[in-house]
Amino acid sequence: MIRILLINQTKIPHYRVPVYNYLSEYLKKYGFDFIVVSEGLQTSNPHVVEFNFREIKLSTLNLSRFIAKNEIVVIISWVDMKHLYLFPVYFIAKGIMGKKMIYWGQGRDLLDQDSHIKNLAYAIEQSLCDAIILYAEHLKKYIPKRFHGKVFIANNTLHINYPGLLPEKKSLVLTEYGIHTEKNIICMGRMQKRKRIEHLVKAFSLMKRSDIGLILVGPDQEDVLKNISGENIYKLGSIYGDQKYNLLSVADVYCLPGAFGLSIIDAFYCGLPFVTEDGDESAEIMYLKDGVNGFIVPKGDTQALAQKLLLLLDNENLRQKFSAAAMKEVRENANMDKFCAGFRDALFYVTGNQS
Repeated sequence: MIRILLINQTKIPHYRVPVYNYLSEYLKKYGFDFIVVSEGLQTSNPHVVEFNFREIKLSTLNLSRFIAKNEIVVIISWVDMKHLYLFPVYFIAKGIMGKKMIYWGQGRDLLDQDSHIKNLAYAIEQSLCDAIILYAEHLKKYIPKRFHGKVFIANNTLHINYPGLLPEKKSLVLTEYGIHTEKNIICMGRMQKRKRIEHLVKAFSLMKRSDIGLILVGPDQEDVLKNISGENIYKLGSIYGDQKYNLLSVADVYCLPGAFGLSIIDAFYCGLPFVTEDGDESAEIMYLKDGVNGFIVPKGDTQALAQKLLLLLDNENLRQKFSAAAMKEVRENANMDKFCAGFRDALFYVTGNQS
């Protein structure tokens, strides 16, 4: 077995645990022993850790010792530029120990694309690594063409085991959370200013419909929802696990006006059309097909946002058509085997192992 080390910066997010579990088993079939190091697990992780996990204080010295002691052959880096051990580890692991290095990420800081210093650092890292695994095909535009031969795609996704909600359970879920509206828009995830939740609330107020509710789910550490209230607005706080998917399953449309990421996977998995605004790039935008499984409206156009949401809420046939397209997109392009194949192919490339 060829030993592979993935460096997961800081603590492993809870959503990544089932992803790493699946990836570990997948790679084992191809002769790769997958190990992950980080500084622990995100608080309140609900998942069982089945992959080979080692908790250490991430530093140049600790990582160098771990790599040498455990006979690591390939290192996959999921580490932001802000971590000062990143480039010293490249120097020691690749330059001195002769290990293979793989970058995994977006290829650039999509929220700070104008930073010349960051962009230069990304270019240096991409030149140093032996292979590049990107979250999405369209992100190749941030990689110099001379490096495209070592680029592999692993569509960023989630591993979801939610069994689904029986139709007869829908009313019970709505009652459990005090939701009495017939049709509901949901927005789920960390409530952050960059997500422009206020645009969604404004669009909701423009509808002036007593039969439509707005469900807001997630932690609010930035006090985005502090001054948001009104009739049929349900602020439910943090909800995880199957309860999260139960709520998604009883909603009708998902809307997140600003920057979104893996929330689109959750939405599409539960068959929810996705409505957003233009203006923020993300890796996961690849899943959204405007006019097919959701809508993209101009940034800040709350009137257009309201119109598209109403169109989906009031046109049952259209909503069902979009719902079917959303679930098809997840099955075909966001499945775990397709994700894992990107890692497998990158590892084949750097090791020459194709057993």
